[in-house]
Amino acid sequence: MIYLTLCESRRRKEVKKKAKDQKANKSKLVLISGIILLVAGFIVYSNSFDCAFHWDDYKVILGNEKVHDPGFFADPGNWMKVNLRPLSLFTFALNWSAGGENVLGYHLVNLILHILTAFIVFLLARFTISLLAGDDRFDQRLKDGSAVFIALLFLLHPLQTMAVTYIIQRMTILAALFYLLAVYLYARGRMAYLGKGLTKRSAALLILAFLSGILGILSKQNAVTFPAAFILNELFFVRKPDGSMCRKYIISGATVLMLGFLLVLFAGWLPMETTNFTRFEYLSAQFGVFHKYLLLILFPLSQNADYFIRIEPPLIGFIQLIGIVLILAFIGLGVYLFKRNKLVSFGLFWFLLSMAVESGIIPIRDVMMEHRMYLPLFGAGLITAGLIMRYLPYRLIMSMYVGGAIILIALAFTTYSRNEAWKTDLSLWQDSYDKNPENPRVMNNLGLAIKVNSNLAPNIREREIELKRAINLFTNSMKMDTIFVQAFMNRGLSYFELGKYDMAMKDIEIVVEKKPKEEYLYHYIEGVTFAKQGLIKAADISFDLAFRLNDHFAPLLTWRGLVSAEMEQYQKAINNFQASLKLDPEQTILFINISQMYSYLGDYSAALDWIKKAQAAKEKVDYEYIQRLEELISGPGIQRR
Repeated sequence: MIYLTLCESRRRKEVKKKAKDQKANKSKLVLISGIILLVAGFIVYSNSFDCAFHWDDYKVILGNEKVHDPGFFADPGNWMKVNLRPLSLFTFALNWSAGGENVLGYHLVNLILHILTAFIVFLLARFTISLLAGDDRFDQRLKDGSAVFIALLFLLHPLQTMAVTYIIQRMTILAALFYLLAVYLYARGRMAYLGKGLTKRSAALLILAFLSGILGILSKQNAVTFPAAFILNELFFVRKPDGSMCRKYIISGATVLMLGFLLVLFAGWLPMETTNFTRFEYLSAQFGVFHKYLLLILFPLSQNADYFIRIEPPLIGFIQLIGIVLILAFIGLGVYLFKRNKLVSFGLFWFLLSMAVESGIIPIRDVMMEHRMYLPLFGAGLITAGLIMRYLPYRLIMSMYVGGAIILIALAFTTYSRNEAWKTDLSLWQDSYDKNPENPRVMNNLGLAIKVNSNLAPNIREREIELKRAINLFTNSMKMDTIFVQAFMNRGLSYFELGKYDMAMKDIEIVVEKKPKEEYLYHYIEGVTFAKQGLIKAADISFDLAFRLNDHFAPLLTWRGLVSAEMEQYQKAINNFQASLKLDPEQTILFINISQMYSYLGDYSAALDWIKKAQAAKEKVDYEYIQRLEELISGPGIQRR
């Protein structure tokens, strides 16, 4: 009896020691995996930290008063406005407060969030695979390696560059992070509940899962399908101790979601980002690009910032039929493999579910964008792991590791290379134009980048050549009749910079017909034309008209100040120059203008202060002018303020 007791005691100690060792090994694996993801992420994206703002970054970050006003987020009501994506905006506001227009902080946050999301992918993949421990068809010895591979695939795939390097797409990363975290917490919470019932731990995990899903929706609306992901996880992996499904949860949850969707649909609450095409037209277009997404996942060699997919008849043609067949194949294969290979089956359904919002019946202006593959790539990783763990023998493990390493290294080099395209507007749109020279929107964007870059030309002749090159692109873009107004506006402003004011005004007239709110540009160009001709009073009238329509346009305020100076309205000139500087602080040459205005007003102290600001800003100043001001200040009867 004593012998049996001692044996039992020894067995318990061994079990406890084994459990302790397993826990220590798991913690070590998690730590090492986190370090690998951190190091790999920073290496591959090390060339992205100086990439410029692009496209929607200007509107949503640089020109968004909500982001610049911390008080906006103090109002709880604003956090309820889901369409504003308040959590994402809040993170941009924090970046703005910390560094303003410095891109480094934005890119650093994006990368850290991306690495953190990849780490959640690792945890979710490992836990999901462990739920198949009772299935002898899956070699659990490959569990840890497969989970790390899935996370690295997610981290390093070139398709992720648009979400990570294009700053505004932090919204996509945040939504995916909280979405994946929600599913992970839900899966752990449900298993804890089935093991020990409703304890504090299981309740906390389930509550946190729903809160994480809500945070995902506050980041970007496509996270709204997270309850469906819960049901998907329930269907595939959650089992009672006897191995049966929790059918009542699956049926009741699916019923609630379906009724909710039908209510939203028939009540007319389903959103539309654009009315340029119908829901069916957009869905048809998504069928047409489905195969393109799959090809980009397998062969990410021809990435493009703007694929510019047109919606044209026939709505259900050969290309759309390919997409429909592929989607049906995904569904059919997923059903067929449900009992044969749950990882592959789950990955297939995850892929379709995570595309449902942006590639379904909610029309979005852009038919195809790479960042929409951010969350679906987790499904692609699970499919890969499912194939390896189910069909490749363990004796080939070294070959698998070598092959996996080669694939990941190739993806890493491609990602690093792709980041180079995002360096500047000029490099990004030149890359897109080289890949699709018939894209009118890319023509317009490249022309605009060339126009802006022309200011850096070494001489006037080179600048004129660049502006004419931009004008040709704008003209070709107009022929495609797609971004009609923007191209006319950009061409008009290019003519304006070349001094061809009549041609500039003709283009701006067309813009104003289509967009009356741009009328200020017409009066601005008209005013500059008058000023160049010496018609100062007429110029002043035109500038005043433009100012009434838009008092936040820096070039207008600068010209208005110059005309006021000509009319000897020195205080008005100072006010305009200072207002222009507030909008565009890089116009340090205006320090000299303001100094001269104060000099004319007899305020020599202020004049000296401003000319010294110009000197500190490394503007070319007249030292005799500075000396004269100092003499006037130190002279009899003059007191320095």
